[in-house]
Order: sequence, then C-alpha cells, then structure tokens
Amino acid sequence: MTRMVPASVTLTKSQVQRIPQATVAKRFPYHSHASKQWNFVSYLLALCVFSSILSLSGCSNNPYPPGETAQPVLYTALGDDPKTLDPSVAYDEAEASVIDVIYPAYLQYHYLKRNPFVLDLALGATPPRREPYLYSTQEKGKTVQKRGEAWTFKIKPRLRFQDDPCFAGGKGRAITVADFIYSWKRMGDPAVNCPIVSFFGDKIIGFADYMKQNAAREKAGQQPDYNLSVAGLQPDPKDPYIFRILLNQPYPQLRFLMAMHFTSPLAHEAVDMYGKELARHPVGCGSFMMTEYTSKLRIVLEVNPNRMVEYYPTEGAPGDREAGLLQNAGKQLPLVKKVVFNIIREGITSWNLFLQGYQDSASVTQQNFQQVMAHPGQLSPEMAQKGVQLHRDVGTDIFYYAFNMNDPVFGGYTPQKQKLRQAISTAIDAQAVIDLFNQGLGRRAEFLLPPGIFGYEPEYKNPYRQYSVERAKQLLAEAGYPNGIDAKTGERLTLNYDNAATTAASRMQVGLVQKQIQALGINFVSRATRVNVFQDKLDKGQFQFFHYGWIADYPDAENFLFMLYGPNRRPGPNASGYDNPQYNRLFDSVRIMDDGPQRLALIRKMRQIAVNDCPWIYEEHSESYGLTQPWLHNYKPHPVANNSAKYIGVDAAMRARLQSEWNQPNFWPLLGIVLFLILGSLPAAAVVRGRTHRRIRRSPAPIPAPQRAASEVQA
Repeated sequence: MTRMVPASVTLTKSQVQRIPQATVAKRFPYHSHASKQWNFVSYLLALCVFSSILSLSGCSNNPYPPGETAQPVLYTALGDDPKTLDPSVAYDEAEASVIDVIYPAYLQYHYLKRNPFVLDLALGATPPRREPYLYSTQEKGKTVQKRGEAWTFKIKPRLRFQDDPCFAGGKGRAITVADFIYSWKRMGDPAVNCPIVSFFGDKIIGFADYMKQNAAREKAGQQPDYNLSVAGLQPDPKDPYIFRILLNQPYPQLRFLMAMHFTSPLAHEAVDMYGKELARHPVGCGSFMMTEYTSKLRIVLEVNPNRMVEYYPTEGAPGDREAGLLQNAGKQLPLVKKVVFNIIREGITSWNLFLQGYQDSASVTQQNFQQVMAHPGQLSPEMAQKGVQLHRDVGTDIFYYAFNMNDPVFGGYTPQKQKLRQAISTAIDAQAVIDLFNQGLGRRAEFLLPPGIFGYEPEYKNPYRQYSVERAKQLLAEAGYPNGIDAKTGERLTLNYDNAATTAASRMQVGLVQKQIQALGINFVSRATRVNVFQDKLDKGQFQFFHYGWIADYPDAENFLFMLYGPNRRPGPNASGYDNPQYNRLFDSVRIMDDGPQRLALIRKMRQIAVNDCPWIYEEHSESYGLTQPWLHNYKPHPVANNSAKYIGVDAAMRARLQSEWNQPNFWPLLGIVLFLILGSLPAAAVVRGRTHRRIRRSPAPIPAPQRAASEVQA
C-alpha cells in the first residue's frame, strides 16, 4: 500500500540527498545557496571599500626608496648611459658630470669666479712652476740646442685612492707622482684612443717617440709597454710628491690640461684588473665614488671616505654673496652624501619628475618653454609660485657657417672672392634664427671668441655681420654677380649647402637661411645627408658651404683661434681649409703668450684679417635656461667645469615637505571607482536577494515514500 509521508517525518541523510534541492531549501534547516551568494557579494563590496580606503590613505608616487628624499641626496638626470667612464677616454659633458667628481686633477676651476676663469689647486699642493728649459735635439745629423719650457708640479701628501677590490686587502693605497705619470703614458697608448693626445703629443719631449713605439707594438700584436721611458715625464728622484713635464716649446695651455680628468692620477691596479671594464668601474680619489651602475636606470655616487679635505670657497664673483652663493662658505665638501643620476631618455618623463619634486633640476626646452616662461627671462606664475629658480648660462662655444676655401667658386683670397663671401655673410640674419628657433636664447657672434674668453670684446661689431639685404646686394655686385647673375657667363650663381638636417625642426632652420640667401638672387641647394656621410664630406673637402659648431676644451683664446690656423686643416679643427700666412704667423705668437695687452693686440690683428677674408659667417654663442628647485643651494652653472655636484647643497626637510604638498593623493578617482563598483553590484545583489526570498512551488505529485526497515512500518 502506498502511503503519503507527512512533513513531520524525519528523514535520513541519504534520503534527503534524493529530494529536489528547492524542496530541501524550504523544508529543512540548511543555509540556502542563494543566501551564500548574497553573503559573498556583501563581503566583496565591503572588501572593495576597505581596500580603497587603505589605498587612499597610503598611496605614493615617490619613485625612490622610503625616506631617501628626506636625506641630503642630489637627484639629477642623464639622457642615456654614458658611453664610457674611463678618464683617459671620456670626452662629452654628460660623462664628465659623473667622473669629474670621481677623478679630480691637479688643478680645478674656481666654482664661483668667472670672466676671467680662475684655476685653483685641487690635488696640487703648490701652483705649477714654469721656467725656460734648454734641450738638445738632432737636426740634419747635428745636435742643436733649443728653447723649451719646464713645468714643476708638487702634489698634496696623504692622497689616497678609494677603496676597491683591485687593491691589496680592498683598501685604497697612497697616491704618488708615478700615478700621474702613468695616466699620461696611458693617454699615449694608441689602443686607448685618448681624444686630447694631439694637444700635447708633439710638445712633451720624447712623447711622440713613445707613441710610435707602442703603435708598433700594437701592430705586432703585443701589449703596450707603459714602462718605456719618456724624457719629458720626470719624477723627482728625491721627492715622491714632485714631478716635471718638459716641453719642446712654451705651452701656457698646459695649465688647463692639468684641470681635466684626463690628467687625474690613475691606479695601474685598476687598469690591470678591469681592463675595458674600467669604462663601467671608475676607481679614483675624488669627493665621490660610484656604488651603483644599473644600465638604462641609474648611477649612484656616494661620498668617498678616502677623499682629500676640501672646503666651499669663501670668495666669489660680484653679486654672489647677495645671491646667497656664499652661505656655505668654509664648509667641508661635499655638501650632499649621495648623488643619483637617473637615466631618463624621454624628456617629458624627466620634466614630470621635476614638476612632482623628484628631480632637483631641469632644462628649459622647446617642449616646456611655454609652461615655464611667461616672457623671455621671466618665469610663469605657476613656476614662481612653486619657488623654482631660473638660471641663464652663456656657453663657451661658437656656431658658424663656413665656406670651402679651396672651392673654385667660393674659395680663394682675391678681393672679388672676399666680397662674394662678405655679401652672403651680410645677408644672413643670425638674430632671426635665435628668435625663431631658440626662443630668443643666444648671443649674436661677431667673431670666434665667446664671452668669458680673453680677447672677447662685447663692443666690437663685425661689418659683415650687420644684417642688410641692400648692403649685401651691393657687395655681390662688386664681386661680379649683380642680382646673383655671373656678369661674365650670364648664369645664376648656385650655392650648395651640405648639412645633416634630417629632422623637421632642422629643415625649418635650413629653410630660413635658404630664404635669406635667395633674396640676393642666388640659387640655394640644400644637400642633407646622414651625420656620418656629412662628416665624411667635410673630411674629404667635398662641400661648398656648411654649418658647424665648436665647444671649448678649455677657456683660452688659442682653443678657438686655432680653428682658422692653416696647418690645422682636416682632420684637424680647421674644416674650411682657411690658410692665410699672415694669420698663421700671428697665431704662432699668440698661442705661446700669456694673457695681457700684447696678446690682445695680436688677437685684434688676427680678427681683422679673418673678418676681411670671411671664411666663416659667425652665427651665435649659445645661451640656455636652467631650473632648480627651491631647496637646492649654491647652484651656479659653469660653462667649463663639470664638478659642481660637490658644491651643491640640499635642504632635504624642505624637499620632503614640498614633495608631500605637490603630490597629495586625489581621492575622487578612487572614490568614483568604489561608487561604480557599488552601483554596478546593486542589480546583481537585487537578483540574489529576489532568489533568496522567492517562494518555492510544491510539486502536486506525491513524494514516494522511501523504503523503511520492517520495524518502522505501521500496521
């Protein structure tokens, strides 16, 4: 007999599992699946809200380790990895900004004094002593006496290299004059390829022979021998702190070489251990030592415990005290404990870090000029409100156009050829280039020498650099090309301009110069090529007209005047091939003279000759704007020296405070996300809640009675 099972009947677990789940949910005391869904959604929403609150309270965009920016650390930037940190090879400004505080030299530039630049002692104990020197040489089989020059140097005692594994026990050893001489000899190794060896290779007695011997060894597959003797490099046999450099001619510029990292003392142990890896593992004796080099990321310098004792200068240039540049006078250097060079290839990234307070300095570029400047020389209200400081720097450089002086049309030294070049010079408006492409930054150049170099005279005006189309047309007619037409052949004159202008901005500048020259009736043809092709054309003299620039190796007139010295033709710095015997004779006198009235008089004569011949069209001396944060102290850009990191101070407490103010978390985006999650979850929650409270319709069919044991069956 079939029976209905009443609701009050107690079922076993195995029996429950055979009943439809919906029925069980209504009839038995278990949590429903829908209730679990509702609880999970509620938990998820609560977790999102809680996590968002934690994020809002603790988020930070600081890219540095916690607490580091509150320490005396200097943050600056490099556009890419330095090509090398080897002091015998490194030549560009970015490399020097890293290694000049690792590899100090005998002399250094005074940090504050300019115009003229002043050299102070660094590793040197006494100023170099110069005196005449007679030496013997062979000429046509005969021994002759010639007049040279002897320089005597005395280094400070107790100098030590930084600690490094290349030394015994890892402890930096004492420095002697042998380490200075070693660095000179290494520069003469052809395999090293030192970029300044031509400055002194023909002047130090016996150095040219030393270079030839090592070149022969290299050709034979042998290692260089730095033990080969050089008569002009002499350690004092009685004093390990004195050495002499003997020259076959007077060479006053040697003092500037003794302020370069090339002549810093070098440990042979470091060269022996690291070899080519010295380019990534500098071992010096300066204020800082490198403790980290992560390619494409950053370079970290920390204070060298073995550094010599130095102090911030107590005197400066006029106005420095009022500008607060002497507030740290007499304090021991360096003023910061660490320097971090962030390697940032994208300019916009570096600029954003500066705006957030995570870079201590920045450059003013075309990309950020409108944001930074309200007017030329005046910061925008936004920058002024942040306390940002603006710095204007004039470069020790010259940018110019030049003719090929061996070209049959534009070269030569006759009056007609001179007038032809003078006409084109008068037609080029350098100020227009400066205003349109450099935001007004730059100084029109009247001659080779830039501001700050002895012989520069701001009142001088080059008669062929005063822009005038009418005057230019007159000179062109006097040269035999009225309105740009050759009076003899009736053909229009064509000027071929070789350049490496491959970007849109550089092509626009070419277009401006083209327009100015075509105003004379001259055809202007731009021949743009890749940089290496362009350089090859210059080396081979396969050009008519080009644009170039020169940045000083050292702040002396000789380092500019030699670019028009005839014997310095390519591959030397005289790319135009200018060769005027009178100019050459004057240069031979000027280069061995110290600054003074006599030297200035000869420089003026050289200027007159070169201006009249007009092998160059002098364009500009560069200017640049730089920005520093309000917490940075003692910043004064130096156009030659690159060791400023040890002089700069940081108010770390101010930096930490302003970073916090400038980088307050923005709550609204995260709150919006939380609100979106909540609102977006409400429909799902409603569905779950509806399913939870929905009534379950019972089946009209009877539930079959389960089988029972015989003892459970009622009669």
